[in-house]
Order: sequence, then structure tokens, then C-alpha cells
Amino acid sequence: MECPKCGGGAYLSEEELVQILSETDPVKILIKAVYVCRACSERFSRLVYDDLGSRKREPVQTQRFQQTQEHMQIETVKDEPAESLKFF
Repeated sequence: MECPKCGGGAYLSEEELVQILSETDPVKILIKAVYVCRACSERFSRLVYDDLGSRKREPVQTQRFQQTQEHMQIETVKDEPAESLKFF
């Protein structure tokens, strides 16, 4: 995306859902995309439409871990004087 003010490159800053067009097949969404120019820091927006199916994400699969007694044990530290410590 190019900045309309200086022609520099821009990055996508934020997106806001404006409308869902459910009458179309596939279902389309209308989005307001806000861009920021990398050169002059000008903010500008564009209306963009996209397929809803292409934006759907797969559900995240979480793995469950079982804790065993070995992992839950806390090691005890013996109170020994530190012989090799040197203070400056």
C-alpha cells in the first residue's frame, strides 16, 4: 500500500468490521483498514471487502499434560556455607 501524501510504503495498523454481506455467496465482509505511512507517519484508511471463509481460523487445539509426582516434588537444598564466594 502506498501513502497518498508522499508515496511511501505503509503498513496495516488496524482493521474494523463495518458490515457483513450475508446475501452474497461466499459471505463477504466489509472492513475499514487503517494504514500508517512508514515515511511521513500519515494515517489513512481504505474500505476493503474480503471473503469471510478466507479469514476464518482453525480452532486452536490445546494439549493437556498430566503432572506426575516426580515433577511436583520440590527439591530441598542443604544449608552449606559458600566456601568459594569472594566479595570485592
